[in-house]
Amino acid sequence: MQRRISLIPQPQQLTAEGGDLDLSTLSAIAAEPDLRSLAWLLSDGLARGTGLRLPVVDTAEGPAIRFRLEGERPADLTTAAEAYRLSVTPEGVELTAAHPAGIARGIATFRQLLPPDALREAPAADPIVPLVEIDDEPRLRWRGVMLDLCRHFQPKDFVLKMIDRAWLHRLNVVHLHLTDDQGWRFDVPSRPKLAEIASWRAETKIGHARDTEQGYEPTPHGGLLSVPDLREIASYARERHILIVPEVNLPGHARAVLAAYPELGAGQNLPVCPTFGVFEEVLEPTQESLDFALEAYTAIAEVFEGPYIHIGGDEVPMTQWESSPVARELMEREGIEDVRGVQAWFTKAFCAHLEGMGKNVIAWDEVLDGGAPPEAVVQVWRNEAYVKKAIAAGHQVIASPEPYCYYDHYEGDGPEERLRIHGHTSVDKVAGWDPVPPGIDADKVLGVQCQLWSEYLPTPEDVEYAAFPRLSVLAEVGWTNLDVREANPVTDRLSDHLVRLHAMGIGYRPLEGPKPWQQGGTGRRKRFDHQFVEHAAE
Repeated sequence: MQRRISLIPQPQQLTAEGGDLDLSTLSAIAAEPDLRSLAWLLSDGLARGTGLRLPVVDTAEGPAIRFRLEGERPADLTTAAEAYRLSVTPEGVELTAAHPAGIARGIATFRQLLPPDALREAPAADPIVPLVEIDDEPRLRWRGVMLDLCRHFQPKDFVLKMIDRAWLHRLNVVHLHLTDDQGWRFDVPSRPKLAEIASWRAETKIGHARDTEQGYEPTPHGGLLSVPDLREIASYARERHILIVPEVNLPGHARAVLAAYPELGAGQNLPVCPTFGVFEEVLEPTQESLDFALEAYTAIAEVFEGPYIHIGGDEVPMTQWESSPVARELMEREGIEDVRGVQAWFTKAFCAHLEGMGKNVIAWDEVLDGGAPPEAVVQVWRNEAYVKKAIAAGHQVIASPEPYCYYDHYEGDGPEERLRIHGHTSVDKVAGWDPVPPGIDADKVLGVQCQLWSEYLPTPEDVEYAAFPRLSVLAEVGWTNLDVREANPVTDRLSDHLVRLHAMGIGYRPLEGPKPWQQGGTGRRKRFDHQFVEHAAE
């Protein structure tokens, strides 16, 4: 009996022709020079999961897999760049697109047409795919996932795995949160104290940060990505047409920086932060602080050649600046009337510097409060009202509202759920979300992105469990048109997709709830509840 065709995201147009194609009857993968690296990725994947090794050639006679570019090449990071047509017939496979990124997305779809066991790391399935015709293009041009390497360090190998998982789900962005109060995670050779001091902490809070009954685990925790590590990540993502967006979060969330370079702050002399929350220590608005920040942005921008750098800018308390003579002198000199303008001073300097390097800037939605340069892309995290506020101010927007896109929230409301920050973001809630609010210019919404903040995700296994299958559902929210989603509910296909995730070795959360060994229990990972209140737009 033929397998049901069940894909996530759902393509915009899919016609099942009936019957199957045995790929072992094909001779090769034929690809023009610009597509050869993608062809080898498919060849390698087939060899791993099915044992079939198809050579990559320029042209092939008879039945084969053929990759072909046709038409005028669209601009990068457009929906047209990721459009593709996939035809599986008894005569072979034709994958066509106008841009190599479209071929990359078509490969991801093709791999899901294979039996789920073909996604394993050793031959475990026959190379059989159904006969289909697919015509596909994403709804939104930005579909991403953020990895927080700071609160708990996630090693390079896991970052590479998550790039592959993004690729399989036809996401096109992996955002790396690289600096925060709890650790600085990339090497800046000219600033050695970042590696020596800022990259690790002496202890870590046990349980929830608000749980005063729990103390601290006195085991050092840390990690640092070297420049060659970063280059490897960049190259790995580039091969799969995934954009890496590095984030250097300043001028707040600076405790790790200030532990290494206390002269950039107000003299607090505190260690790298061992717990989680929002802290008053920020960069003082001095030329020395600005020079440090611009040096860090230059270092990361020189490694990642993509067009975007994220400057952070969220949760910057004004307390330190309100009593700072340095901030007061800056405000008088620059004619700044509100202390929030101090953050705007930093933001404008960061934007000008990165723009001079040919980069576009992304910042969290707090930059709206003090005024942000109009060219900055605003990533909205607080709620959907800020999507409208940012667009009204002339910005392009990435929609990441906490109630739908923060996968450090509880997956269910049962007492067995393992420790999370708060909230309740279920699969069904994500599946029912439209990231483009009514009454706005849809062209201003670049797309969607989920966040995997790691305060309570201490290991790669914890990150996987929090991400999946909610990330799979979000991938469809960003890719598939609303009418297609309504006609083919993603929740009807999730059970099939979980078999794929299992084959890939992903420890996902079951739809019916955690298995006994996945529960929080009564120890350090037990559930801790406090009320989650959505932020109100100002």
